[in-house]
Amino acid sequence: MSGADRALACAVLITAFGNGLYLAGAVLFLTRSVGLSGTDVGIGLTMAGVTGLGAGPVVGHLADRFGAREIYLVTLTAEALATGSLVLVHSFAVFVVVAATVGVAEQGSRAVRGALIARIGGDRRARLRGYLRSVTNIGVALGAAGAGLAIRSDTRTAYSALILVDAASFLLTALVIARIPRQSPLPRPERRTVRRGRLDLPFLAVTAVYGVLSLQYAVLTVALPLWIVSHTRAPAWLISPLLLTNTLLVVMLQVRAGRRVDSIADGITITRRAAVLLALSCLLFCVSGTGSAVFAASALTLAVIVHTLGEICHAAGEFELSFTLAPDHAQGRYQGIFGMGTGVFVAAAPALLSVVCIDRGPAGWVLLGGVLLTAGLGIGPIARFAQRRAVHLVDA
Repeated sequence: MSGADRALACAVLITAFGNGLYLAGAVLFLTRSVGLSGTDVGIGLTMAGVTGLGAGPVVGHLADRFGAREIYLVTLTAEALATGSLVLVHSFAVFVVVAATVGVAEQGSRAVRGALIARIGGDRRARLRGYLRSVTNIGVALGAAGAGLAIRSDTRTAYSALILVDAASFLLTALVIARIPRQSPLPRPERRTVRRGRLDLPFLAVTAVYGVLSLQYAVLTVALPLWIVSHTRAPAWLISPLLLTNTLLVVMLQVRAGRRVDSIADGITITRRAAVLLALSCLLFCVSGTGSAVFAASALTLAVIVHTLGEICHAAGEFELSFTLAPDHAQGRYQGIFGMGTGVFVAAAPALLSVVCIDRGPAGWVLLGGVLLTAGLGIGPIARFAQRRAVHLVDA
């Protein structure tokens, strides 16, 4: 790894640690310390997520024009200020404003980080992003574990400290990113053959496919806990080791999976494999609702392993195609578009899976598996069309 690679990995680890603190403790801070209801928090976070979706392409475009590192430093500073402002929240209205600011800064950072990865990684950018995904899982796990100290204390001081440490993590990340050499923006090709993000329908179609596949991310975080307690005889404490299994497998296998993906054809193949694995895991989740506690626990464990393998393949294919099908001079804008497209599905996933998988039971799992399988198997012609379109526009 180059010095820039190591610096970026260190920055991602720091940010992920702060995110782990936030994810584990923010809701409790808002409900037990600020005094908001669970419904208020849910509505506020949803509104913030929707508000932030449009920031990716805009901030990504700025990164393409002025440099990814420079704009990343700006968004990291904005994240630090916005996150730290949460300790000043005293009402629902103020919470919505602050959370929306956090959402805009967060989505902007994701798009810019994608552009920075593309520049630093070069031809191996998809592999680098896979490595950074493993680092992210490590950081989030460590942060979530650290948040346990504040949760155990259950005081405003402890929760406020948790939020402020998360805010400080963004400033520390900015200091690390500042050590990376400046990446000058790439010039636009002179000929009027450049794809414009807002009109690149083939790329948007690829984004939509991966958006549908992104529904799988809510399976373990939302559907699995609800399914275990309401439809199986498995003990509720099984949720924690199952999620830990997912984290460990991603850390161990994501980089290895990425090493085998070096082209659009490889991206298509591994995405199709992901679709098959995710569909199979849905069937295993379905059958876990029958039989004894031991049978349910065994089926759930196997389902999580298969699901995680599908998740890893999905990520490897997504990284390759999202980078390769985007023009080099506009990686920031295209990563922003891709993030916005998949973000819509990620935002809708909790409510959608609750209705489909929990309310409808086994039939819902079969339906979800069919949707994921259809989307994944359909990536081939869509991605190849996007590839031909890109070549045609450049050579025209």
